[in-house]
Amino acid sequence: AGNTVRYLQRGNLEVASSNLQTINELVDHMGRITRSLRAFARRSGDSGQASLNKAVDDTLFLLHSRLEQTPVELQRDFVEVTLGIDQTRLEQILVNLIVNALDAMASQDKRKLALHGRMVGDNYELTVTDNGPGIPKHQRERLFEPFYTTKPEEQGLGLGLTLSASLAAAAGGSLAAQHPAEGGTAFVLSLPLVHPPAPAALSPEPASPTGVAND
Repeated sequence: AGNTVRYLQRGNLEVASSNLQTINELVDHMGRITRSLRAFARRSGDSGQASLNKAVDDTLFLLHSRLEQTPVELQRDFVEVTLGIDQTRLEQILVNLIVNALDAMASQDKRKLALHGRMVGDNYELTVTDNGPGIPKHQRERLFEPFYTTKPEEQGLGLGLTLSASLAAAAGGSLAAQHPAEGGTAFVLSLPLVHPPAPAALSPEPASPTGVAND
């Protein structure tokens, strides 16, 4: 918003207009998240449907500034599926998981974030893996407790994973943490499939050092 004011003062209307459009999209997105969270507080079930590709793309768009500040090598290794969860709720889960991963890798020079998907029975699992330092054993059992956080107080309230697990459970799915032997942390999001992936499954996309996978 501050940059937009400066562009207006300089008479650069094209850039200012583009910035305002981006701000409008972000505000609209945040409004949808807020409405979804309010709805979640009023009901336990979730009969919505979501596109996995759209959810990932919208999440990366929302986190664009953060990814510019904290560049990562991003690997997208999943196919397009329709999942039995509200679109905005799925995006909120992904925002929480990816922000956690970025926080965990913040002090590293080389950051790798992998989104790997697979079919498991009637569900689709999306695993979000980072190459951060991992979570100490004594903290792992409390990860999904409300208000428990492994971050400094100014970085989080300890509600992101609790909310994400609740949203997944409301859709008939689950969210679990894994701790790879080679290090890092993996969160496995399992959600019911509405439509199976197309027969010609997408091949894994090449990694991108900018944090945005190639098309």
